[in-house]
Amino acid sequence: MPSPGQTIKPLVRLGRSPDDCWTWLSHIAATGHAKKTWHGRDVHAHRWLWELLFGPIPAGAVVYSTCDSKSCINPHHLACGLQAEANRASINTKLLPADVIDIRNAKATAGQHTAAHLADRYGVTAGVIREIWAGTTWKRARRNYGPRGAAKARAQ
Repeated sequence: MPSPGQTIKPLVRLGRSPDDCWTWLSHIAATGHAKKTWHGRDVHAHRWLWELLFGPIPAGAVVYSTCDSKSCINPHHLACGLQAEANRASINTKLLPADVIDIRNAKATAGQHTAAHLADRYGVTAGVIREIWAGTTWKRARRNYGPRGAAKARAQ
């Protein structure tokens, strides 16, 4: 009978600190995510580890990394939730639809330095602010009022 951790230890490179990433040393998928063969099928290693440690993943939920490494499987860097939460937690995601609406509304009162000020506030470049104002990016951002049919139901 293997001791705890004996199964996973040869598959990862542990950092010096418990907060460091656990880099997957075995198979890596074309997307860059760690891959594990489990019961004859390929699964993402972070999902495999999550189920081993915390039990089944709820229907509709995803397991995602909160660090910037796709090949990290440190349980302290993993979270389980909806895809929308994973998208918000992504380090590539800077703006939410509500932020874009606020940026568009700020255009009406735009002064000389408004784009630079908004860029600093939201952690993007002034060019991104100007692209939002011009409508070349974030064309579909809208406030979330619930399902599309909810507005029709309220109007009746």
